[in-house]
Amino acid sequence: MERIRESDKSSRLGLLLGCLAVLCWSFGSSFVYLGARELSAWHFICLTTLIGGGIQMVFRRVRQGELHSAIFLPGKLWLIVLFGFVAYGLVFPWSLVLCTSDSQVCAANLINYLWPVLTILFSVLWVPNTRFTVKLLLAILLALSGLVLANIKQIGPLLSETHTFEFSSIKYSLPYLLALTAAISWAVYSSFLVRWKAWAKNYTTSAIGFLIISIIAGAIALFTKGIYVKITFFGILMAFLYGLGPLAAGYLLWELALSRAKVQTLSLLASVTPILSILLLCIFLRFLPGPELIAAALLISGGVILSIHS
Repeated sequence: MERIRESDKSSRLGLLLGCLAVLCWSFGSSFVYLGARELSAWHFICLTTLIGGGIQMVFRRVRQGELHSAIFLPGKLWLIVLFGFVAYGLVFPWSLVLCTSDSQVCAANLINYLWPVLTILFSVLWVPNTRFTVKLLLAILLALSGLVLANIKQIGPLLSETHTFEFSSIKYSLPYLLALTAAISWAVYSSFLVRWKAWAKNYTTSAIGFLIISIIAGAIALFTKGIYVKITFFGILMAFLYGLGPLAAGYLLWELALSRAKVQTLSLLASVTPILSILLLCIFLRFLPGPELIAAALLISGGVILSIHS
C-alpha cells in the first residue's frame, strides 16, 4: 500500500514537472520574437544557447557526476545533433525574426509545430516495428488543415492575379520556409533518437547542441555585425528569460518528468503547446487573434494528439 502511495506521489510530481516544462516551452516563441528584434537575431541566439547549454552541463555534472556522456557522443549521434538539433536551433529563431507582421509570426510559429506529426511520419519510414495507420493519416490532414487555416488571409491574395509579386516574393515566403525547415530538422532528430533509443538514452545531446549553436551564432554575429552589439534592457531580459526558461528549465524539467510519469500522458500534455504558444504570442504582441488562427492552433494540437495515439 505504501509503495502504491509513493508511486502515485511520484507520478503526480512527474505531471507537475511536465506541465512546468510545457509552460516554459510555450513562452519560447514570444521571448525569441521580442528579444531577437532588440539584440539582433544572432547575438540573441548566441547568448541564449550559451546560457541554456551551460546550465544543462552544470546540472548534468551535479546530478550524474560526469560530463563524458554529454560531450563524447557516438558518431551517429553527432550527425543528428549537427543536422537536426543545431539546424533547428539556428533556423527557428531566424524564421520568427524575419516575420513582418503579428499574423505572420503566429502562422510561422504554427508551422514549426508540424514537428510532432512529422516525427511520427518519419518514424514509420526508418524505425522498426512502426507502420502507417489511419490515425496518422488523419493527424497529417488535421495539421495541414490547421496550417492552411492559419494562413488563409495570405493564401487568398497569393492566388489572386493582383498582388501576386508582393505576396510570392522570397522575402515574404522565407519565414514560412525556414519554419518548415525547422520542423523537418527537429522531426528528423527526434525520429532517429527513437530509432536508436536502446543506446542513445545513455547520452545527453541537448547541452552540447546548444553550445555548438552558440559558437556558430556568435561567429555569424561577428562576421555580419562586427564587435558592435546593440544592448537594451528589454533585449537582455528576454535573452535571459529564454535561456533560463525554455532552453534550460524546459529541457531539465522534462527530463525529470520522464522518469516519474507515463510518457503517453506527458506527450498529451505537450500537445497543448501550440495553443499556449499562440495565446502567449498574442498577449505579448497585444494582437487579437482571429477565429481562423485559434481554430488552426486547435487543429494542429488535435493532429499532434492523434499522431501520438497512432
